[in-house]
Amino acid sequence: MPPNNHFLIFIILILTPKSILFNIPLASSNDTLVANWKPIKNLSDTKLVDVGKFAIARHNFEAKTRLVFDGLVNGEIRSRTGTDYNITIAASDGGDDDDTLRNYVAIVSDLQYQDFMHLVSFRGPV
Repeated sequence: MPPNNHFLIFIILILTPKSILFNIPLASSNDTLVANWKPIKNLSDTKLVDVGKFAIARHNFEAKTRLVFDGLVNGEIRSRTGTDYNITIAASDGGDDDDTLRNYVAIVSDLQYQDFMHLVSFRGPV
């Protein structure tokens, strides 16, 4: 083989990923690439309560409402680039004389590395 061919073969071997050369899978067949929601077991955890209070406060600011946080009813969590919370919140309407608790569903994204929470969605009462 001429020397130019050796150089070309060397470059191809260096630049070709080992996963292709050795048929190494990048993820096992049992792994999922998208994180699944998992139920929250401890709804009284202070971090979760803070997330719920944040969701109510942010919704009140955006929608000009006066909901009052009472507690968490249900929730799910998933981890991706941050932590996402899908929570059901019990709240009363501070603008009404009626103290009836109603449930609201919020999705909050918590990007810990940026120390930032974002209210992705808020709906209700459900």
